[in-house]
Amino acid sequence: MNEDTQTRPVETVLFDLDGTLVDSEPVYWESDRAFLAGFGIDYHGELNAAMVGRGSNEFFREMETRFPASPLHSMSLAERARRKDAAYLEHARGRLRSFPGVEAFARELWAWGIPVAIASGSTPPVIDATLDMLGLGDLFPVRVSGSEVPRGKPEPDVFLEAARRLGTPPAACLVLEDSEPGLMAARAAGMACVALPHPGHPRLGVFSHADLVVRGGAAAFKPEHVFERWVLAVGAAARS
Repeated sequence: MNEDTQTRPVETVLFDLDGTLVDSEPVYWESDRAFLAGFGIDYHGELNAAMVGRGSNEFFREMETRFPASPLHSMSLAERARRKDAAYLEHARGRLRSFPGVEAFARELWAWGIPVAIASGSTPPVIDATLDMLGLGDLFPVRVSGSEVPRGKPEPDVFLEAARRLGTPPAACLVLEDSEPGLMAARAAGMACVALPHPGHPRLGVFSHADLVVRGGAAAFKPEHVFERWVLAVGAAARS
């Protein structure tokens, strides 16, 4: 825990998407398992857990390493991502839900005029479609995908780009994340981080490096968790 990050006023909040704002990880696993099985890949639970928080390019590079004989790799990375996304979005319709406390927090920030953004490893089409499905598109006009920056999480690029687009210094940003790579990316960006690890995460101890850990993950998050720890610079957007 970094005491200094809890004393700085927060001007901007950056949200991871999957597993943080949206309860999509189980849906992703079901979809990816079926999709990859068609290419001879056994996408079991342990492998899925290892890939949580990774961007699309990192995901497919790991599949290449573990399953070099799969015909999946004959396609370009862009085509693999397109097919995987299409399979996911078809499977996801009617199955996705937001985490109530995280959505309530985002809506409060929006109402106060505090800038927010999505910073996710998912591709732009999936980010856009997911937010539209849940009626959250208006809350997040700024959305950054790991596919739009040189390096995905655990590198800080996606968070730094979101801060740049919002015109906020990294030190004035607060990140909500559910994954270890996301926490590492936030720390590398010099941002405060609220960790929302799933209760069944096999390495809960790694989240001790976050500024705040919510036991029970995103499903247990309440806006008060942030309000009790940080001062939010409500007037920052109006002054800029």
